[in-house]
Amino acid sequence: MKIFYSLIILSLCYVIIFSQAVFAGTVEEEFKIEGLISPASPKALQSALLKKLAVKIIELRLKKTKTGWPVLRLQFDTETISREKIEKVIGEIEDPAGHKYKVHHGPLLANAPLLDEEQQAIAILGDTPEAFPIMKNPITDKAASANRGEKLFVNNCVKCHGFTGNGYGTVAHGFTTWPRQLWAWNNTGEETDGYLFWFITNGRSDMPPWGLILSENERWDLINYIKTLKNPGDE
Repeated sequence: MKIFYSLIILSLCYVIIFSQAVFAGTVEEEFKIEGLISPASPKALQSALLKKLAVKIIELRLKKTKTGWPVLRLQFDTETISREKIEKVIGEIEDPAGHKYKVHHGPLLANAPLLDEEQQAIAILGDTPEAFPIMKNPITDKAASANRGEKLFVNNCVKCHGFTGNGYGTVAHGFTTWPRQLWAWNNTGEETDGYLFWFITNGRSDMPPWGLILSENERWDLINYIKTLKNPGDE
């Protein structure tokens, strides 16, 4: 019986030693990812990464991350693969539309200051410039409209303007003009409606003309939602 127990103890020791040897270099690390610009992008990135490298994907978090960037958390063995190698491979992967991914480094860039006409369009700073039409928002139930607008915002605007409207969307790093901080329009009056409607309809710089995609009512729903966005620093 003593010999039997001794064998069991010896076997457990071997298992522990073997496990320590196998997992000695295993770590979990996070990578902030740029370039997730379509619904197919996350799946394409994960599939290609698993084919190219011996890593385990713990999660790919798209929302509610500390920095606003999507976070990919991986488990890998540092004795066989380095973080630099993983970043290099991520940068070589393309999504179905031919866009490449990139690991984000450094702090977020400061958002661009408001343009002159944006400053003038804010209710407390002056009337809407003459260059933009004076329009009356036709939606009477603003709360219901804002709820519809939130869905439109998530589906169409978040990738550029960010979930909070801070302008740090996942694809903003490649733009010639940094997206606006949309909470500038929080609770502004009807004098800003013409400007916002014109801008959403016609677009400018890297922003497309959403009038070709969204109906008139949808654009008003979007405006009503944008006016509810608050600067997180004020909360």
